[in-house]
Amino acid sequence: MSTIINKKILEFWKNESKNIFWHKNPQKIIEFNLKKKIYDWFSDGFTNASYNCLDVNIKRGLKNKIAIHAFDSNGQLKSLTYNELLESVNCFVNFLKKEFNYNKSIKRIMIQSSASLETTIAILACCRMGITHNVIFEDLEKSAIIKRLKIFKPNLFIAKTSDYKLKNHIIPAINVYKKIPVICLNRIYKNKKNITYTNIEYINDNFSKKNNLVFFKSNKDLFVLFTSGSTGVPKGIVHSTGGYLTYIKYTCKKFFGYKANSVVFTASDAGWINGHTYAVYGPLMYGATSILIENPMKLTDEKILGKIIKELNVTILYLPVTLIRILKSLNIKKINQNKILTIGSMGEPLAPEISKWYINFFNPKNKV
Repeated sequence: MSTIINKKILEFWKNESKNIFWHKNPQKIIEFNLKKKIYDWFSDGFTNASYNCLDVNIKRGLKNKIAIHAFDSNGQLKSLTYNELLESVNCFVNFLKKEFNYNKSIKRIMIQSSASLETTIAILACCRMGITHNVIFEDLEKSAIIKRLKIFKPNLFIAKTSDYKLKNHIIPAINVYKKIPVICLNRIYKNKKNITYTNIEYINDNFSKKNNLVFFKSNKDLFVLFTSGSTGVPKGIVHSTGGYLTYIKYTCKKFFGYKANSVVFTASDAGWINGHTYAVYGPLMYGATSILIENPMKLTDEKILGKIIKELNVTILYLPVTLIRILKSLNIKKINQNKILTIGSMGEPLAPEISKWYINFFNPKNKV
């Protein structure tokens, strides 16, 4: 593998890196790590992904701006401002610190959940603490979870799921891997051995909002996402902090036109890179508003889809190809008076007739 980097490429990413917050500016752009046989980005810089998503915007005067609109599995909407989201993240950090001694025993956390408020708070808390996290698809079965547990080797498992999935998939998988603590986030039950039942509201009411922010080396692992494993053993793709933040700040603007006044609706599962980048980290780094939905299939109800787009003033729409196909097949009425500027699709390429319908139906200014 060649270790020679084109000077124009170095200069390009050096300039792009100036668009994120650095606690300590990097002097190195990219180096080839001979020991690990990987490229290290911004290895001597210090930053924090959670700080870039939350604190930076609060200091810009956006504390009372809506950061997240989140629809739960029942379609109920909850919205948090940037300040409220930061407070919830801090409470979650202090919950982990007090109940699980995170700074000594927790190095990696696996999260099983959909695109939810709980997932967002958990991953931003991980960022704040410097804990490498991994979000897995919520419908994975026992065998698939075991494979990922053995590769990622987490010290703690967080889930927002049904009793059935917890009992039949998650707990059996953890028992095969090794018994690690489990946090179940969507209800208050009497805690069982190895399982803590709680929810975000309880954590917010019972734990300190004290800021425990720490800045870390930029090349520190931020999160891991697995490939599907459909062709064999799933592969964990590692994303480092500074390189990832620089890249997404660039692609969000280049391909979607993210701005502080953007309202971004990315109907992606939390376990996809699309959900991480364009529903959580990207919008929050721009001070924009992101819309999350736990059950994207609810969008096949044209009243729900139209209400979200019109009442929440969506400007950027990014949908899975499967969902776009379903919407076309339903012959739903065109949504009028929308403010959509940019649309995009994720997954496999769109067939020409589906692509044409998608563009004509939402009539955006830009197509991605």
